[in-house]
Amino acid sequence: MNTQVIEKRSFNIADVFTVRSDKLKELRAVIQTWKESSAFFGGAVQFRLVVDSNVVLGDILWLVAARTNEAAKTHLMETIEAETIDVYAPPSLFEEVDEKIPLIAAKMGLDINLMYLQWEIYKTKLKIAEPDSEMVRVLKNGVDPDDAEFVALAQTIAAAGVISKDSHIGLMGGNQISVACITHLRNYSRDTAIEFNIKVNGVLIANVTVAAMRSLFAGIRALIDGIAKAPDWVKIALLAGALFVALHPGARASVVRGLKALLQGIGEATPFVIAQIAEAATLAEKHKSEAKVHLDKAMSELTRNDATKKVSQTKTPRVITQD
Repeated sequence: MNTQVIEKRSFNIADVFTVRSDKLKELRAVIQTWKESSAFFGGAVQFRLVVDSNVVLGDILWLVAARTNEAAKTHLMETIEAETIDVYAPPSLFEEVDEKIPLIAAKMGLDINLMYLQWEIYKTKLKIAEPDSEMVRVLKNGVDPDDAEFVALAQTIAAAGVISKDSHIGLMGGNQISVACITHLRNYSRDTAIEFNIKVNGVLIANVTVAAMRSLFAGIRALIDGIAKAPDWVKIALLAGALFVALHPGARASVVRGLKALLQGIGEATPFVIAQIAEAATLAEKHKSEAKVHLDKAMSELTRNDATKKVSQTKTPRVITQD
């Protein structure tokens, strides 16, 4: 007699809540509508930066010549899309990149049309702004006149610094932000997106009334006795509803009582749900901790010379519309 052993399908909570870094943009918008939850979530930092031509050209070169996955993005592009950084450039950058693409394509044997195509996509991530003309005039007398507009623009819009591979930025009185710093901000964005996704999902389901959740189970009464065999989405609904209580000590007593009553009625699924709640809470804290490590490393450059300026603390620069 053959005995068939049916193994329970493995369930990974990280697969449920792991999201791409660009999800952080959406999560920020959701959290901003929940003012009473600001203390619970904390804030996701945002910085205003200026980018140098050498970084942009290097990114375009990577996109055309080195990228192996068409969906892959440069660290700078990914961090911009997460809205962790707001990136500006003077008009001269756009002129310089347009001029140098044919030279680079010819020197390296690359498809010039493909380079221009990537540049058209890339430039949509950047904002054009004019630096103060008097600042530019003064800085033109510095060690590297070509950097004058970038340093002047950073000063004009109170940016945290200039993302550049050129050490002359610092010699010109600017704050040079390395590509490594942007990598730390990208990693910060990835970790924060996952942390916030766990917490936001917990709040969304916790805001559903206990009565509504009981109505949900009334419609699937046949599953109640054997809830352990229920689809994972049912278990996740329970998990997310209880997760907010696990993460938020100030949750309303009525929500706590309702969720406890609900958990008491689901029999053998209770250990599973409780275990997943604990794992999700641990996962959120893990990513929060890792995000802090990356942010601390980035801040060592962003706060150099007391240059750091968070976007929300300064007036929005006047952006020149791209043609």
